[in-house]
Amino acid sequence: MNILLIGMPGSGKTRIGKMLAQKLECDFIDIDEFIVVKTGKDSAEHLAELGDAEFLKFEAELVKKINVKDTVIATSGSVPLVVEGIEHLKKNAFAIWLKPPLEILKKRIDKRADGDTRIVGMQSKTFEEIWEWREKEYQKHHHAVLEIGEKASKEEVVRKLIEILKKNAVA
Repeated sequence: MNILLIGMPGSGKTRIGKMLAQKLECDFIDIDEFIVVKTGKDSAEHLAELGDAEFLKFEAELVKKINVKDTVIATSGSVPLVVEGIEHLKKNAFAIWLKPPLEILKKRIDKRADGDTRIVGMQSKTFEEIWEWREKEYQKHHHAVLEIGEKASKEEVVRKLIEILKKNAVA
C-alpha cells in the first residue's frame, strides 16, 4: 500500500516524505519532481503558461499516470483539488493530511526560493483564501490528519506518522 501525503504548500510533504520513505525502506515520489521529469519544466513554468484551471487539469492527467506500490507519495498542494487525480492516487493508498498552522505555512513559503509561484490560486486569492479553499478539499481526501506544531522536529513528525500508520495497520 502507498502512503499519500497531502497538505498545503510548505506543510513538509517532500522533506517529511523522503524521511518517512527512508525509515520505511520504500520508494518515494514527489509530484512536483515527477512533473519536471515527465515534461522538462517545473510546476511554476506550467502554471504561468496554463493558468490555474488548465494547470489543474494538466496535473491531474499526469498524476493518473502514476502506478506504484509500497511508495510514499508527496502530492503537490493542488493535487487534491481535482477529484480524478486524487482518487487515482487514493485507490491504493492511505492518505495523511499534514496540517501545520497557517502562520507556519506563510513563514515557510516566504523562505522558499520560488516563493508562491507554484501555488495555484495566488494570482487571484490571498494565501488565507487559498488555505480556506484547500482545507475543504483536504477534508474530503484524507484517512488521517497530523497536526504539526511550530516546535515539532522533522524526526518527531516522522515518528508520529509511523504511529498513525501502525494504528491503522498500514505499516
